Amino acid sequence: MCGLPHHAGCAHGADGHDRRTLLKRLMALGLTAPLANLVLDRRAMAATSFLDRGEFMDGVTALVARAKSPELREAKPFDLTGRELPWKDLGITLAKGQEATFLIGGRVWLAREADLWVEPGVAFHVRTRGTRPMFNPMSNTGTLTAGADGPLEMARSLVEFQDPKGELAVPKEDYAKADAHIYGIVLVWNGSAQAGIQSLLSHGDVDGILGTELARLQSPRKLPEGWHNFFMLGGGPVIFNDIGNGAIAVEPLKNAGILQRPVGLELKPGTKLSWRWIVEELPSHLPENQLTSHDYLSIAAEFDDGLDLTYFWSASLPVGTAFRCPIPRWTPLEFHMAVRSGFADLGKWVSDERDIYADYQQHIGGPAKTVVNVWLLGVSLFQRRAGSARFADMQVSQPGAETLKL
Repeated sequence: MCGLPHHAGCAHGADGHDRRTLLKRLMALGLTAPLANLVLDRRAMAATSFLDRGEFMDGVTALVARAKSPELREAKPFDLTGRELPWKDLGITLAKGQEATFLIGGRVWLAREADLWVEPGVAFHVRTRGTRPMFNPMSNTGTLTAGADGPLEMARSLVEFQDPKGELAVPKEDYAKADAHIYGIVLVWNGSAQAGIQSLLSHGDVDGILGTELARLQSPRKLPEGWHNFFMLGGGPVIFNDIGNGAIAVEPLKNAGILQRPVGLELKPGTKLSWRWIVEELPSHLPENQLTSHDYLSIAAEFDDGLDLTYFWSASLPVGTAFRCPIPRWTPLEFHMAVRSGFADLGKWVSDERDIYADYQQHIGGPAKTVVNVWLLGVSLFQRRAGSARFADMQVSQPGAETLKL
C-alpha cells in the first residue's frame, strides 16, 4: 500500500489535467505519488452514484417523522468538511453498550480534476471522546456499539492517524487542505439497532440505505480467532470473514482493510510462508504499481523493523515484479511482489510458498531479526471494483522448528 521518483516535468496528463495541481491535492491527504500515467477505468468508477445532501437529509428526516418509531431515541444530522481538524463533537452522548447507526453520504476527493475520490464511509471515524477503539465503518452505513459512556466525536482520516488514539501523523496545515465533505445522519437507538431499522423500514427507505444496513446486521461477519484489525483501517469485519476450517474470506469493495496475526518468530534462513488461495475476482485490471490502480489482494509478513513484504496476485505485472508501495505513507514501509499474474487461474485453488528470509534480504536488506505479524490485505479504494478471495492453510515454517499454523 511504492514508486519511482517524481518527475517535475510531467506537468500535464493525457486528459489535460494539471498534474502539479493534482499532486498538491494528493499531498494534502498524504497521498502524493508519481502519476506519470494517470489511467483510470472510467466505466467501473462511474458505477457509483449518491443522493445529494438535500435529497439524503430530507429523505431520512421525512422517514423518521413518518415512522415515529419508539425504538429511536434521536436522529441527528452531521457535517464534516476537509478543513476541520479532528476531533469534532457530534453533540451526542451514549451509554456503554448503546447502539447508534450512521448513514453517510458525500465524497473525499483526492483530485477533482481527475475524478479521483474515495467513498465517505472509508474516511469517517467516530469514538467516545478521547477513548479507544475508534469506529470506522469502511462503508456508507455502519452501526457503532459504544465501548464507554460519553460524548461522541468524529474525524476524517485516510491513513492519516499515527496511532490507535487518533493522533495525526501529518501536519495539521496539510490535513486541513483536504477537499472533502462527509455528511449524514446518526440514529441513536433505545434498544437494538436491528429492531429500530426494521421499524423504520416498515414505513419506507431512502435509496436503499436502511435496507443495506439491515442486511449487514442480519449477516454479521466475524474476525478469525487470533487475528485483529489494523487500527488505521476499519475494514476488519467488513472486508474479512472467518468462513471456518481455518479459511478466511477477503472481499474489498470500494474500501480497504488489513488483518494481522501475531507471529513473533526469529527471522532466519529458511523461514517460509506458505498458503493456499482461490481468487474469484481481482479488484484491479490495471498494473497495481501505480497509485490510481493500487487495488489488490495479498498476504504479507511484517518485521520488527516496521517494514513489511506483501505477496499479491497481479492482473498483468509479470510474476516476480517487485516494487515499493505507491502510497507515500507506505513507500518507506512496504514492498510488494507479484507471485501470481493474469486471469487464467481465477476460480481455482492454488498453493504458494515464499522464503521470506531470502525475499527480505533481496528486497529490503534491513536489520530485522523477527517476523512480527502475518497480514491479509484487501484494497479496492482507487478503482472501486470488487475483489474476492479466500485464504487457507496459512503457515510459517523454519528448519528444525515446529510449523506455526495461522
